[in-house]
Amino acid sequence: MLKRVEARQVRTGMFVEAIEGAWQDPFLSKRRFLLRREIDAQKLRKSMTGVIINTSRGLDIDGLPGGNIEIDTKAARETIQKSMQVLESVFGRLQHGDGISVDQVAPVISSVSKSIDQNPTVFLSVTRLKSKDEATFLHSISVSALMILFSRHLGLDETTVQMLGTAGLLHDVGKLEIPLEILNKEGPLDEDEIKMIRDHPEKGHAILSRQEGMSEIVLDVCLNHHERIDGKGYPRKLSEAQVSLHARIAAICDVYDAITSVRPYRAPWSASQALKWMLGNEGHFDRRLLKKFALCLSVVAVA
Repeated sequence: MLKRVEARQVRTGMFVEAIEGAWQDPFLSKRRFLLRREIDAQKLRKSMTGVIINTSRGLDIDGLPGGNIEIDTKAARETIQKSMQVLESVFGRLQHGDGISVDQVAPVISSVSKSIDQNPTVFLSVTRLKSKDEATFLHSISVSALMILFSRHLGLDETTVQMLGTAGLLHDVGKLEIPLEILNKEGPLDEDEIKMIRDHPEKGHAILSRQEGMSEIVLDVCLNHHERIDGKGYPRKLSEAQVSLHARIAAICDVYDAITSVRPYRAPWSASQALKWMLGNEGHFDRRLLKKFALCLSVVAVA
């Protein structure tokens, strides 16, 4: 539904279809867009008399998501189901020693990107429910979606956004070499099992390094998404200066999805509980980025 709102009512999370009057800002004038940054909302409030918003693709005046939730939920489930089928096929090829290319997962990135742009709240909510059989694929899809959402919020260029989405999709490919009984174990892991789990970034990096034309961003995220700012991460205990922006983004999205997911053997944390714990976990995450991630989620009203 299209609706005209006064400039003073503009807020992040609204989907802007049109801006009244001439507008010279290169970002805000080039296309219809989801208003993600508060600095852009301030520009509109100060310079415009009003804008046209699309409540089916963003927040309404009351700050609540518009659109038809049932239709959006059905569409999200269909996107996720098709994406899991593609991802299962790609991971199967890797497991059998066959080669893959970024082009093979491009349809998944395109679908996830479109869904997260249309209704991120619904899409992320649907990915939270993970059965044992679906956990690996759904986690990858969810991390991909979060990385796309967050990197757009940060204002990164769209080529980088898409590559970060691909990195999120492939970041845990090393877990293909870990037995399912260990991946799905409900009790505490023993020392050998912990070592096996902690080997997955290097195993994944080795697998992806053998693929022709694999992006450095994808390789970086795969190898370093468990590194920490305080140098206590794995597999290489990198220092803060050695951990790239891409790996820092991935670390935040990876952990956030893991602790907010609904699993058969434990209750999920809410977004606020997860972010409170992550912010209190000194040395693990880039706190500046983590605060921006929290703002990003608040913009799209993720509960």
